[in-house]
Amino acid sequence: MHISWPKTKVQNLGTGQPLSDVSVDAHHVECVDNFTYLGRFQSSDGYSRPDIRRRIALVASVMSSLSNIWRDQRLSLSTKTRIYQTLVVSVLLYALETWTLLAADVKTLEAFHMKCQRQIIRIRWQDHVRNDEVAAHTSLRPVMESIRRRREAIFGHVARMSPNIPAHQALRL
Repeated sequence: MHISWPKTKVQNLGTGQPLSDVSVDAHHVECVDNFTYLGRFQSSDGYSRPDIRRRIALVASVMSSLSNIWRDQRLSLSTKTRIYQTLVVSVLLYALETWTLLAADVKTLEAFHMKCQRQIIRIRWQDHVRNDEVAAHTSLRPVMESIRRRREAIFGHVARMSPNIPAHQALRL
């Protein structure tokens, strides 16, 4: 196996002394507080707020690039919501199984999800339409329900794993 030393990083997770310079086989390994790995923003503090903010920024860009679709009156609402779920929600909730969510994070995700739904059905904030009315109109479930379902699915996969796999062993702790 060949290791790419310029791409190799060391990160201190949680609290404790920050790492000093690390050297492996005479190669310097950079110590970092955060980095992006496989599209997921990894933070040293273990919280997911920076990744959630990054995901919301990415999704806001996707939503604006799809504005022609949201304005198209020939497309049905069901088609628009399917496009939204496929192209937007999947980007928003990428790698959510690894997130450490706080109540404020859930609130931020739900607010953004509602803002997107309002954009799809062209309701302005000045129209004073309640969130439950918007959700009933689009028939989209709350973000937290999607998060719960995907976490339960990954838990089911781990629970069905062979007992000698480390992920299954960690489940019994």
